[in-house]
Amino acid sequence: MASFDIPTIDVSPFFRLEENEEVKKKAIEQIREACVNYGFFQIVNHGIPLELLSGTKDMYKTFFSSSDEEKLVVPFYNYLKSTKNSSGTYEHLLFRFPFNVFPNIPPHLRQVLEAIVSHFTKLGVVLEGIINECLGLLPDFLPNYRNDRSQDSLLGLHYFPAIEDDDNTGKTAHEDPGCFTILYQDDVRGLEVHKDDQWIPIAPSKDKLIVNIGDVIQVLSNNKFKSATHRVVRPSETNRYSYAFFYNVHGDKWVEPLPQFTKEIGESPKYRGFVFEEYHQLRIKNRSHPPDRPEDLIHITHYSISN
Repeated sequence: MASFDIPTIDVSPFFRLEENEEVKKKAIEQIREACVNYGFFQIVNHGIPLELLSGTKDMYKTFFSSSDEEKLVVPFYNYLKSTKNSSGTYEHLLFRFPFNVFPNIPPHLRQVLEAIVSHFTKLGVVLEGIINECLGLLPDFLPNYRNDRSQDSLLGLHYFPAIEDDDNTGKTAHEDPGCFTILYQDDVRGLEVHKDDQWIPIAPSKDKLIVNIGDVIQVLSNNKFKSATHRVVRPSETNRYSYAFFYNVHGDKWVEPLPQFTKEIGESPKYRGFVFEEYHQLRIKNRSHPPDRPEDLIHITHYSISN
């Protein structure tokens, strides 16, 4: 398998008021190139304490190690256990905000997740501004376009070990539907991104966060920025944990290629417009009622225009 490192960008200049503008411009250009070429990048010096990042992972591990009876107290739309085979492949715990229903195990889980969400939200606002500038949009276009945080969500994931003669798929190849995703993974490998017809592993690092562009940004930019295809491969005999913060738009938002990337530059739109919730529900159906054939899974190509 090819050896490859996705770009790593120091975002500390965006948290220091006195920072030289040239340093910021360099980081913005690095992120722009990463969004055009990969759809993935890693960030360091992001302002989130490592103790909180690792502590959140440990909280998820404790929850996932509890009994099925205890976990199933959580409503089905928050807790899901894959039943692809007898051993299972993964389980997840999903919350949107504000928190509505919450498990009692482990103690203090709610406080820890509220803390990490607060940090992710602040970081998301910074990244949103950077992406807005990278695309050359009017100041505050993306914040005003998104304008509602009720669709943001936090997803904790536990991948069961792959056993002998087992399908080692954890998460099948997919793209994320929203604006972008911020991911923290433990020290167990498994995340891979598809580039140049290859699956490239992304090495975990305790002090880095992974950011990947979602389908909304790809459509708005008319494919200028990539919503990269990625998957998780389960390692043998080892549990794997990660969690992701999904920075989304409100469900009633109309999504279509912006004129800056179409008629204003003489390009044809590559997608027909749609309401985000319509697409989001199709993606949820992929998960709740997966089709028999992988090629029947709904992707953003469902809205593609053949030119």
